[in-house]
Amino acid sequence: MRISSLYHSSAMMSQLATSGNRLSKLMEQMATQKRINVPSDDPVAASRLVQLNREQAAIGQYQSNISSLSGSLAIQESSITALNDGLDALNSKLLSANNSTWSAKDLAGMGAEIGAMLDSLVEIMNTKNDGGSYLFAGTKTDTRPVTQDGSGQYIFNGNDKTRETEVANGVSISETTRVADALSTSGNDLALLNKLKALSEKMQDPAQSFTDFKQEIGDAIGLTQKSHDAVAAIYTDLGGRQNRLELLKNAHAEVSTANEQMVRDLSYTDMATASINLQLYMNAMEVSNKTYSMVSQLNLFSLL
Repeated sequence: MRISSLYHSSAMMSQLATSGNRLSKLMEQMATQKRINVPSDDPVAASRLVQLNREQAAIGQYQSNISSLSGSLAIQESSITALNDGLDALNSKLLSANNSTWSAKDLAGMGAEIGAMLDSLVEIMNTKNDGGSYLFAGTKTDTRPVTQDGSGQYIFNGNDKTRETEVANGVSISETTRVADALSTSGNDLALLNKLKALSEKMQDPAQSFTDFKQEIGDAIGLTQKSHDAVAAIYTDLGGRQNRLELLKNAHAEVSTANEQMVRDLSYTDMATASINLQLYMNAMEVSNKTYSMVSQLNLFSLL
C-alpha cells in the first residue's frame, strides 16, 4: 500500500481542524459558562433541560396559585372567626334574655342589642376581599350575598357553585366557602337571620310581653347553637385547606430546588475541568502542529 505525501497532509489538516473545533467550542463554553449553547452540543441533555424548564414554569404557576389562594382563605378564616365570635356573643345574649324576671325596658334593650348583632352577622356575610369581590356568594362574586326582599326578609343572592384552583398536577383546591348553609335550616333560607330579626322586633315592641316571644327565644337559641357548630366545621375545613396548601408549597419548593441543581449540572461549565481540558487541547494542537511541520518536510528525495 502506498501512502502519498498528500494523504499525510490531508490527514494532518483534518486532525488540526478537529482539534481547532474542539478548542473553539471549549473556549465558547468557558466564555458563556454554559456547557450547552446549542442543542447539538448535547442533544440528550438539551432535551432534558427543555423538560426541566417546562416543569419549573409549571411549579412557578402552582406556587403563584397557592400564594393567591392562601391569601383568600386567610381572609375567609378571619371572617369566619368573627362570625363564630358573633354567634358566641349572640348565644350568651339570648340565654340571658330567656328570663321572665327582666322588665319590658330591659328586654327592649336586649332586643336592640340582638338587632345590632344581627347587623354584624349580615355584614360578615357580605365581606369583600381586596379586589372588591364578595367572599361568600359562591361564584357570583360581584353579587351582594345577603339582602332584604320587599317584605324585609333576608335572602341569599349567591349560589352553591365552587371555584377550583389548580395547585399541583391534577390537584385542585376549592376557593369557595359556603357559609349561608350554616345560617339556614333548609337550603339557603337564612332561617337564623330571619328568626333573629323577628325576635328583635318583638322584644322592642311595647305591646309584646316575655310570654309572647318566649318560644321565639328558645327557637333562636337552638338555631344559634346549630349555626355555631356548623361554623366551627367550616373553620376546620378552611384550616385543612390551608394545611394542604402549605404541604404542597413545601413540596414544590423542594422539587424546584432539585430541578435548579439538575439544570446547573446539565448546562453550566465545570470551569476546573474545562481549564484542564483547554490545556490538554492546546498541548495536543501544539504537538500536532510540530508533527505536521516535521512530516511535511519529509520526502523520498531527501533520502537519496
